[in-house]
Amino acid sequence: MVVITLEKCPLSLRGDLTKWLQEISLGVYVGQISARVRDKLWERVCEESKSGRATMVFSARNEQRYDFRVHNTTWEPIDFDGIKLMMRPSPAHVNTLGKKRSALSDASKYRSSRRKNTQASTHEPREYVVMDIETTGLDPQADEIIELAAIKVMNGDERETFSCIVKPAKDVPQSILQLTGLSKSDLEDGEDAHSAIDRFLSFVGYCPLVAHNVSFDLAFLQAMAQQLGFDEIENETIDTLDLAKKKHPRLKSYRLGGLAEHFGIDIKELHRALPDARATRQLFLQLIG
Repeated sequence: MVVITLEKCPLSLRGDLTKWLQEISLGVYVGQISARVRDKLWERVCEESKSGRATMVFSARNEQRYDFRVHNTTWEPIDFDGIKLMMRPSPAHVNTLGKKRSALSDASKYRSSRRKNTQASTHEPREYVVMDIETTGLDPQADEIIELAAIKVMNGDERETFSCIVKPAKDVPQSILQLTGLSKSDLEDGEDAHSAIDRFLSFVGYCPLVAHNVSFDLAFLQAMAQQLGFDEIENETIDTLDLAKKKHPRLKSYRLGGLAEHFGIDIKELHRALPDARATRQLFLQLIG
C-alpha cells in the first residue's frame, strides 16, 4: 500500500499520479504499486513539486511495517534506535526552510508565469473554479481585496460556492463603496484576511481557475498570499477576456458588463463578486460553445 499527499503542488502532478493511484480526497492518492513504480513516482513528485510539500507512506519489511519519505516539509524523519520517527522542527530550521522555498519561488518565476498563461481552451474542463474579486483599487501592492467569490464546477454542474467579504486594513474609498454597494459596516463585519485567503485556497485546491481578466485577479491573490505567508498560487488559468477578444475581435466593449449584454447574460448585481463569477461562468460557456 502507498499513500501520497500533496499540498500546493502543480496541477500537472495530478495526472501523473492518477495513472497509478486513486485520488480519494483532494491531494491524497492511495494504491498498490510496485517498488519500482513507487520510486519513479516519488522522483517525479520531488522534481515537479517545486516549493510545494509532499509526503509518501508505504509498506515496508521493517519492524514498523511501514516507511515514509517527505519533501519540503518542516517535520523531518529521524532514526531512533532502528525506529523511524518524525522530528518536530526547531524555529531555526523552519526559518531556513522558508528561505529555501522563497529562493525556489524566485528561481521559478519565469517558468511559473509561462505555466499560468491563459489556456486557449475550446472545451469545458471536467473540474474547474470560476472566481471573481472586488478590490479597493488597481494596485495589487497598495490596494486590498474586499470580496472573494468562487464557484466550483464538476462535470458541467455547479457543485459548491464560496463567498466572503474581507475586512480591509485601511479605509475604503467612497467611490468603491458606491461601485460595489458595500457599506462600511459590511466591511467592518468582514472576515479576517488570513482566514479568508486560507479558506479560499482550500476551496480552490488544484483546480484550473477561470476569471475575466484573470491576470488582475491573480496579481491581487498572489500579493495577498505572499503578504500573509502562503505559498505561491500555481493553478492553471483560463481568461474569458482573452477568449472573447480572440473569438469576437470586433466588439465595442470587452468589460464583463458589456460582454454580458452582448450575449444576453443577466448579472444580478454588477461589481459584486459572486454574481460576477456566475456571469463569468455563463460567458465562458458561450465562448467555448
